[in-house]
Amino acid sequence: MEKNYCDTSKIIIERSTKEIVYNIVKKKHYAKTWTASSDIYAVYYKSGEHKFFGGDDLKLIGCVIYGNPVGFRVVKSICEELIDIDVLELKRLWIEDDYGKNIESYCIAQTLKMLKKDSPQTKVVISYADRGENHKGIIYRASNWLYQGYKIGRGSSYMYKYPGTDEWLTDRAIGEQLGSNALPNVLKKVPDMEWKIKYRKHRYIYFLCSKKEKKRLLKILKHPIRSYGWVCECETTCICDWEPGVKNAVL
Repeated sequence: MEKNYCDTSKIIIERSTKEIVYNIVKKKHYAKTWTASSDIYAVYYKSGEHKFFGGDDLKLIGCVIYGNPVGFRVVKSICEELIDIDVLELKRLWIEDDYGKNIESYCIAQTLKMLKKDSPQTKVVISYADRGENHKGIIYRASNWLYQGYKIGRGSSYMYKYPGTDEWLTDRAIGEQLGSNALPNVLKKVPDMEWKIKYRKHRYIYFLCSKKEKKRLLKILKHPIRSYGWVCECETTCICDWEPGVKNAVL
């Protein structure tokens, strides 16, 4: 059955803290991990019912979390002129189901407006849609983000999980621990190691700066803005995910 649109009059978004939204991220978000953050917003639903001591009964139904991009190359991969304080990343987004099909894009749009006040130095916000989870970034398109493709940065890599643990580790972390992050070498050292492919993600950007500054930055972006139709519709194991000349088996 098709979802109805969200009743935005019942949605309240407030600046929040790690303590309030931590359990949502750890238990509900597909990544199951917390991330370093600078601007945290909690999403509440106003039921219309009143508590005994007065006031609307607010239910915490989600969160939107921004922070500094992970990786020292990310900022410069947008534009050489930008510095760290110019860029934030939308790092975690989770909204409970059944509150309307447009609620995610609505909450993103509202928190971007709040960011202009809360983080006035920010010029660009960057975010990703995880191809490994079959995400294409529809919510970003609905809130007017600009699409830059997915062949940016290094190629697809691996995630690893030690037997008997719940935490997935990046290939970089495994390399530091085992001396190599190449799949054959990792499995030779830890035969029961669980692994999965970490696909390169669709990348979207959103400008918080003035229209004049946005127009100027658009001319000097490192990677072109692409039409939404450019989003690869093939399966995540499609050969187009791999860099030419690099021997990567789709396992």
